[in-house]
Amino acid sequence: MEHERDRYAEASNDIANHVGDKIMNILKKPENQARLQAVLDPIVSHIINRVFPYILLSAILFLILFILTMGTFWMVMKTNGSTPSIISTLKSD
Repeated sequence: MEHERDRYAEASNDIANHVGDKIMNILKKPENQARLQAVLDPIVSHIINRVFPYILLSAILFLILFILTMGTFWMVMKTNGSTPSIISTLKSD
């Protein structure tokens, strides 16, 4: 029984490899590549045009968050050196 499963697995792998090779040979032909590119170019450009505003908005929000984070870090570092911290105040008592 197990031997039969191996033959079926090998046969299905052979068929899949054969079909895959046939598809690759078909797609390698220049006229088919031109057709495929003619179909995919408008689709890809449409997707990019629809998604670009969201990418731009995300980049702007990331930049704003980065500036706010750096400003907060700078303020903490500035105030940390000039005023005594709570821990040093408690140690002196």
